[in-house]
Amino acid sequence: MPHPPKPDAAVRHYRFACQDIEARYGHGNFDDAGDHVAEALRDVSVWENQYPLAFEFDTAHANPWYHAFVVTVTGLPDDVARRFADRMRMLGLPSPRSAD
Repeated sequence: MPHPPKPDAAVRHYRFACQDIEARYGHGNFDDAGDHVAEALRDVSVWENQYPLAFEFDTAHANPWYHAFVVTVTGLPDDVARRFADRMRMLGLPSPRSAD
């Protein structure tokens, strides 16, 4: 039986500019972007829900240019992270502003 990622596994954050998501998917349409992220992660996973996935918005800055749609993935090894990034691009997601 597969084992879930350890609680102390690496956590990766992909920060997409909100305006880039809206330019691609339409005003306020973060659901479709999230669906594409989830699809990309499923495509590179060995089993369903292998890597925990979470979404949030960072709107702390007063200037909306800095607002971000943040995707958090836990336990993603480097080789899978590269395939995940490639798959997101293939599905048409804009490049994240940062990934750590």
